Amino acid sequence: MRTWQIGVFVGCIMLAERAYGADDGPPPIQAGGEQAHGAGAKADNSGPQTEEAKLLATVRDALERNARELKALKEQYARDMDVQRKKAEVQQKQIETLQQMTRTLEDRLKAANPAPAGAAPVAGAQPAGPDADRQRKLSDVQQKQLRLLEDQVGLVSQAIEQQSQKVDDLASQGATLDSRTKQGAGRDRQLGEAVDTLRDQVNNLQRNYPLLPAPLKEWFTPSGNNVTPISIWNTVSTRYEIFQGQRGAGQFQFQEYTPFFLVQLNKRMLISAETTFTQSGVGLGQAQLDMFINDWLTMDVGYFLAPIGFWNERLDPRWINKLPDIPLVMRQVIPDGLTVTGLQFRGARYLFGSPFKMEYSVFASNGLGVPGAGKAADWADQGGLINSTANVNQSMAYGGRLAIWLPSRGINFGASEMVSAPYGLGSGPIYNIWQPYFNYHYGNWDFRFEYGEAYENVQAFLGNNIRRQGMYAQLAYRNYASLRQHLQRLEYVFRFSDAFFHGIDQSKIDLASYTPLVNAPIDSNQYTIGINYYVYATSIIKFAYEINSPLHRALNDNVFMVQFATNF
Repeated sequence: MRTWQIGVFVGCIMLAERAYGADDGPPPIQAGGEQAHGAGAKADNSGPQTEEAKLLATVRDALERNARELKALKEQYARDMDVQRKKAEVQQKQIETLQQMTRTLEDRLKAANPAPAGAAPVAGAQPAGPDADRQRKLSDVQQKQLRLLEDQVGLVSQAIEQQSQKVDDLASQGATLDSRTKQGAGRDRQLGEAVDTLRDQVNNLQRNYPLLPAPLKEWFTPSGNNVTPISIWNTVSTRYEIFQGQRGAGQFQFQEYTPFFLVQLNKRMLISAETTFTQSGVGLGQAQLDMFINDWLTMDVGYFLAPIGFWNERLDPRWINKLPDIPLVMRQVIPDGLTVTGLQFRGARYLFGSPFKMEYSVFASNGLGVPGAGKAADWADQGGLINSTANVNQSMAYGGRLAIWLPSRGINFGASEMVSAPYGLGSGPIYNIWQPYFNYHYGNWDFRFEYGEAYENVQAFLGNNIRRQGMYAQLAYRNYASLRQHLQRLEYVFRFSDAFFHGIDQSKIDLASYTPLVNAPIDSNQYTIGINYYVYATSIIKFAYEINSPLHRALNDNVFMVQFATNF
């Protein structure tokens, strides 16, 4: 009977140990949220592709993803709490079973060793006989079983303490989840308000026009308009100069007042005209009609600036020119402000998606002639060339320009040519202009170079031909990054220019007919140093000293100049 009880007791202990060792961890969190997010993202790709729809879809995805993540965390938290609760119940039952077994063993020990009635136990006394040995062995086994049960109870207690710590951690995680849920709810509310605001803004933009000036806003009306926008840009220039070789206090000059009119007839036609008012009278600078054929081609008809070189079209206006004077080469080698009457096609386009942009222009116009009878003095003074077919010969002029721009590096270079030829070989001269150029702008530095060569086939009139050569190189520096505003507006400029003439007897030139002397066609070098102050971007005050150095004569025509020019 006691052997059977011992076997049952040992079996219970083994079952308790197996139940105690079966401690499985919490199941892993499933990746259903991420899979659902991927499916949602894939589904969103089929939605509308407008900017507003993309923004709303992005916000909606964020809200759904946030909700899925919170739901997954809550489900995982519930699963973990359920597993821990089941483990705690199983361990509590194990403790109760072990405690019950301990009490049972203690009762059996007391029953197996009853004390004799009326006899006091003797210290150190041992029972005698076979029964006493069996009782002693049984008592030893039971003592070992009790110690084993005590150890099992201690282990279960430690496991309970660990489970309690896990429960505390889960409670802390639950509090964190609650806090994140509140934060997520706040973000959801903010995102919802942002979505509503965006919808209101889109709706407002669809119902109302942008805040534009009235003349510009008319171009966006669905019904169109019948109002012609007119823009007027004005240039005013005054100058003071004093020559080193002249006595007196110098001379003030009002150089020009030039209004420039722009009339936009429609999206494809623009009319422009420039009128110049000076002390000597009123002149027409240019007048043309621009027709925009497409994004890379424009047709010009009328009286326009010839696309010869870079200076004539881009740098000649006084509020753009960095010095009060023009380069020497633009006086008697290349006609300054050369304007022709005819037809022109021009445009620009990037080459094959590269950063290089090609600029091109071709034109046909009336040929150049000279006033008067076409004597030697008339041919020598290129300033007398006029755009007319009624002087000396009936001629036509052809020309164009080809240039390459690299805007990202501030580089621009190109070449242009113009040929003015008569209808008949014996009816007049052939006039040819060749002009390459190179420009570079980097940070605070600006560099310009231009070479010009003009050839006049006048052998039938003078007995020899005339060839003119010249160039200019200009370097400017302006510290745009200066911390002082006035230093930031200062610009320092140096320019060198020269001109040489072949086929002109310079000893016979009447210098008294040229004002100023620098306009005379004589071989010379020119050095100009200047300091500019920009009142604002299109208003400039210039101070410059110019040294003119003729190679064969001493003219003593160095000059100090001050100029104010503005465009508004």
